[in-house]
Amino acid sequence: STMKTIRLIFTISFVLSAASLMAQNRHFNTTTLGMGGGGTAFIDGYHSNFVNPANLMVNNTGRKPKNELGIAGGIGINATGDFLNLSVYDTYLTKGLLIEGTVRENMLSEWFGDDAANTRDLGVTLDIVPLGYSHRGKNSAFSLAIRSRTIQDFNVNRGFMDLAFYGLDSEVFGTGQAVDFGFDVVSYTEISVGYAMELPIPLTGLVEKLPFINGINVYAGVAPKYIIGMQALSGEVNSTLTANSTSLTHEFDYTLQTYGDLSTSLNDFAVAYAANPDDAVIDDYLSDYSGSDVGTLGSGFGVDMGITAELDVSLPALGFLGKRQVLRVSMSATDLGSITYKENPKAITANGGFTWNGDTGDEEIDDYLTTFSDSLKNDVYGGFTSEQTEDKKYSLPGMYNFGASLSLGKLTTTMDYGVGFNDLGRNSKISRLTLGAEYRLFNFIPIRVGTRIGGGYAAAYSAGFGLDFRYIDLTFAASAVNTTADKGTTLGVAMSGLVIRF
Repeated sequence: STMKTIRLIFTISFVLSAASLMAQNRHFNTTTLGMGGGGTAFIDGYHSNFVNPANLMVNNTGRKPKNELGIAGGIGINATGDFLNLSVYDTYLTKGLLIEGTVRENMLSEWFGDDAANTRDLGVTLDIVPLGYSHRGKNSAFSLAIRSRTIQDFNVNRGFMDLAFYGLDSEVFGTGQAVDFGFDVVSYTEISVGYAMELPIPLTGLVEKLPFINGINVYAGVAPKYIIGMQALSGEVNSTLTANSTSLTHEFDYTLQTYGDLSTSLNDFAVAYAANPDDAVIDDYLSDYSGSDVGTLGSGFGVDMGITAELDVSLPALGFLGKRQVLRVSMSATDLGSITYKENPKAITANGGFTWNGDTGDEEIDDYLTTFSDSLKNDVYGGFTSEQTEDKKYSLPGMYNFGASLSLGKLTTTMDYGVGFNDLGRNSKISRLTLGAEYRLFNFIPIRVGTRIGGGYAAAYSAGFGLDFRYIDLTFAASAVNTTADKGTTLGVAMSGLVIRF
């Protein structure tokens, strides 16, 4: 019965919150992720719209046709945060240990520290580029790219995990302990139109007379985008749980921010419940929400922009790596803008509590807990109020990026420096550095490796491979972290989708 009560509390909390996970903002495809997460001076084609639009003029292998079309042309997911702690997972949860006694206490202390109020967070970003097209001309280039992005964040305190691993243990919860969690999710679709051109350069001839420089081109690009708000939801739950041998008490308050039809459904229940609590059942109202309003909840504008200098260099000492030797230096500013969710914004708030003394009366325990669960969901946790709120504006997770790449035949090395303009989701004002390399085996099998340090997280290591022919691209990438107890883990995967060049 104790385990059923634990599941009951988890179920009620997550049903009411519709909790999702919010995360690292950097645009990930197989190339960027495989090479550590950079690419400011290397990514070309329609993915340039989101990394550095100037690179629409770049042909990073020197052998790609002018047109690139991607259908499901890029899927990337990245998870990071100090909740995702692989060192704890590997030490305690993969070796068949019995999670009790000192093993359990040591695990939670390494994971969360000793204070029950300590929190850990998990962020996830999902990027999908369902359609992309780019055309590279002699002096200018243009592109169209659509990206669907979900940025999510979820955080819990140690008390929440104590409940998960100790259950309703009176030695842990006998005097009351905070059990808290919060979440944010922002989902939107960007329609990005990119344009880049070659800039005239004064004193070109003088530059080309410098040692090791055979030629120079400078490109500038911009990619404005219209943003369609798909869905947004946020919430915070603060509670105190007290459990002893004779009773269970849960005091709580929570707030949800909702939009659109979900706001309508929850508001209709609150009105009906206030009028007649016996007839209003929250499941009846939640079942009315179909999600058909997704894509109508908000809108906004943004822009990505950048500049790239491309130098044809001659490094005789490295000539054995290949005749084509190109150095690029780039700067870009990405995700400048905002999106406003304005369709029926409402704040759902509740505070209250309940006490259960364990008395089931004449009912069997399973029947009692089923009835008790329904009552909690509908009459205790569901006893909320609904109020209209103002429109909510989310800044995009803007970044400044500086990058350099050196291509020596089949080998390319990259370096990127990035810093966020804000702290939205996994975005950080703490700067980060990425290093990457790609070697093109037989010129059509790219083997990519990279690392990323800084940004407030532990160092991550990446790798990628696949088939990248002149006319078609099918590649994959993965990233993992050199995990630490205090900075957690980063995990990521990406695939290119079907990319055709002509």
